[in-house]
Amino acid sequence: MTGKRKLERMREEIQRELASIIEFESNDPVVKEAFPTVMDVQLSVDARHAKVYVAVGNEVDKEAFHAALVRDRGFCRTELAHRLDIRHTPDLHFIVDETVERSIRLEQLLKDDAPNPTD
Repeated sequence: MTGKRKLERMREEIQRELASIIEFESNDPVVKEAFPTVMDVQLSVDARHAKVYVAVGNEVDKEAFHAALVRDRGFCRTELAHRLDIRHTPDLHFIVDETVERSIRLEQLLKDDAPNPTD
């Protein structure tokens, strides 16, 4: 198997397992109440670091949510190590993903600026 294919398979596996860990097994009330969704994981070439993009709803305090994820980083990494058969569990770097919010805002702006056909 080529290195790229192996890295991609590992990325998908990490994303799937982290989604399960963050969404269902975190005991932090800030994380539980935010109903997080792991949107993407980007691995470094050596798979030692992973940027984890997590989306939450509009009503969530994103700074508090990010702080909670940083506090839970050790728990997530330990759980990931137990579930995956890899030599090195990557260091996790959480990023609150605002892509969905931005696209909704942009869509609303475009909808508001569109000419009304009844005019």
